[in-house]
Amino acid sequence: MEDFVKPLSYELENIYFIEGEHRARYPYSNSMLIGDCLIDTGISPKRLKRLKKRFPINKVFLTHWHEDHISGNYLLRDAKFYCHSKDKAPIENVDKMIPLYNVKNTPIEDDLKSLIKLLRMQNIKIDTLIEDNDIFNIDDQLKLKVLFTPGHTAGHCAYYELNSKIAFLGDIDLTKHPYYGNLDASLIEFEESITKIKGLDINTVVTGHRGIIEGKDKIDGEIEKYESILNGRDERILAYFSERSRPIKLDEFRNNNIIYRKYSAYKEFEIIAELLMIGKHIEKFLKNNLISEENNGYILI
Repeated sequence: MEDFVKPLSYELENIYFIEGEHRARYPYSNSMLIGDCLIDTGISPKRLKRLKKRFPINKVFLTHWHEDHISGNYLLRDAKFYCHSKDKAPIENVDKMIPLYNVKNTPIEDDLKSLIKLLRMQNIKIDTLIEDNDIFNIDDQLKLKVLFTPGHTAGHCAYYELNSKIAFLGDIDLTKHPYYGNLDASLIEFEESITKIKGLDINTVVTGHRGIIEGKDKIDGEIEKYESILNGRDERILAYFSERSRPIKLDEFRNNNIIYRKYSAYKEFEIIAELLMIGKHIEKFLKNNLISEENNGYILI
């Protein structure tokens, strides 16, 4: 057995956690193998090639369009590819990622193009579109259910194996950095998707950037921590409004470390993503009547 491949069930065979290179830190991510079906392909080309030698992979289920989850697609061209219709376009044409990240005509556009080239990303045809509650019979024992969980992207999906009660949550990743920083993201939908996950009877979860989390109580605790991060962002943004008695424009939040408490080596990209994410909080506040629009800005009600 490869050192990055770990069985996930003692009772059911052929369910494996596949750890992404560098412990699934960006630009890599974890995968899960269920029978001959692989969920996401961002573990790294080297690991994916090794995985292919040991296991047949005939189907690829994608959680969403982000580069760290689909970068290995080109190595599995003989497989059938599955995703939600709302994420189909940037998977079939990776250049469409650039406007979705809101970096077109910025210095970051060239950086993203360089990353796409470095990862050897290629367009891949989606063979089958999936929908919420679709169930795929993998073999006599394994049944994979689609959970439509938008928010991180418009078509983000999680996957749930019904008999083992093991779920792959993609980028509802239960890390310290919830992300909804692209144009097709939605904080409102993201929080609804987290609530949906909380309602599942789950024994084990795997996420795109964390390892294996076992036990319902442990999983529930990690989800609560994840939600508290989003609540903390709400509070910081509302505090920014409360400190000012005039309408505030979205661009005034730029470079204020509201989402990213400390910028990383990806600072220029993070500033763009941060402003998009703050915009998603503003959408939520408008819906909940916490703020109103005034003079091309926003003010607390």
